[in-house]
Amino acid sequence: MENIQHISSGPLTWSKYDVVIVGSGPSGVMAARTFAEKGQAVLVLELGPVASPGAIHRDHQAPYSMAYGARGKLDTDPWTACCVGGGMQFYDAITFRYRAEDLTASRFLASDMEIDWPISISDLSEAYSEVESLLRVSGTSGHPEFQLSGRGRQLFASLEELGMQPKRIPLAIDAPGEASGCISCSACDERVCPIGAKASILSRSLFYDEGLSGSIDVRYGIFVSRVLSSREAHIDGVECFITFTADILNIPASKVILCANAIQSAAVFLRSSSIHIGQPTLFRSGLIGKGLSFKISGYSTGYVGDIPSDFDGPHAGPHATVFSDKFYSHADVPTGLGGMIYEANLPTPNENRKLLRLHYIAGEEPWSHNQIELTDSLDANGVPRLKISYTNSQNDLDRINFLAERSEDVLRSMGMINIHREPFQHGKATCSSPCSSRARSVVAVKAGRSSGGRSAIPAAPV
Repeated sequence: MENIQHISSGPLTWSKYDVVIVGSGPSGVMAARTFAEKGQAVLVLELGPVASPGAIHRDHQAPYSMAYGARGKLDTDPWTACCVGGGMQFYDAITFRYRAEDLTASRFLASDMEIDWPISISDLSEAYSEVESLLRVSGTSGHPEFQLSGRGRQLFASLEELGMQPKRIPLAIDAPGEASGCISCSACDERVCPIGAKASILSRSLFYDEGLSGSIDVRYGIFVSRVLSSREAHIDGVECFITFTADILNIPASKVILCANAIQSAAVFLRSSSIHIGQPTLFRSGLIGKGLSFKISGYSTGYVGDIPSDFDGPHAGPHATVFSDKFYSHADVPTGLGGMIYEANLPTPNENRKLLRLHYIAGEEPWSHNQIELTDSLDANGVPRLKISYTNSQNDLDRINFLAERSEDVLRSMGMINIHREPFQHGKATCSSPCSSRARSVVAVKAGRSSGGRSAIPAAPV
């Protein structure tokens, strides 16, 4: 696409842009389209390059600077994915919607912060439908439901026998047999689809601006260090450096939208704390970077042993096709608010021989002590490293353990043996997988309310 180029590929007339958006992931592209639909000229800035078909997630995360974790070591990854399109290039194409419980979670969860949204699910319905149409999500907007995998059919039957109300997962993948349909080459996990069957920002050409009254330009290879402001409630633009040349660049803009992940968006604000942005209370409030929250999640695996079964062979195709939301909101769950349980096939076909792996996932409690801070230590580019303080609440541990036990009940009902629960990783505060965790933190204040790092459309792809 001609409007997606490296920052050093040619001169730009900076003054022509009405809006600068930092980050080219799902929230960045929807913000860009929204402004372009209103006739605005939009510039999207991205640190990472364009990921090649078949690219692996770690290659677009590992090269970038780490953060200090709870143990005081540089062992925490503050990036989702550094590339045009962000983590959506590597996700599993699972596109659940949030529910009413998620927007009014204070009925269930504890926190020392405000956690309810000032909107309702009905307010989001039209936007959800628009996004599902753009992504061609199965079972929505006239698109057929995705066929169950062989192991998915067995899981569906077992969940049904247990009264756990199985459903087909809404997948943003073109079905086999359709134009550019899935060829079942792997389990989609943490890799770019090689043929574009899996919806992503690039495979669905979401930055393509033909037909929009405005324009969208994307430039990558550029790091946004801070927002510039010369006076209160006035934005002048952004300060950046070009990683290829180490040149410092100031880009003028009266509107700057931060759409990096919750950690990186908060970091831009923190690096901008010596200037005026928006309200004078923004930095004095001490809220920026606090309330960091991921989706708590875990995996349990059962093995079929030596008895011949349909799980003996390799698995290729989507990461998951079946889920249960029986315990999304249920009186038996600690606090009453649980989450999803679904199959989670390993990335390569042969890894899935003789086993079934289940994933369980839920939203967690945002506490102010879970936070992002700048340190005095500088990375190779002279940017202050981050420190991430993060612990799970007892409520979160109880809830995820409940979902793990229910998942293991399912595995036992299917005759699985040697059931193994993978260690929970969230205490390390890592953003290492775009497929299993989406982070939120307070990155802005509007009308005196913490925004919690919410995007305009809180879709829940994993």
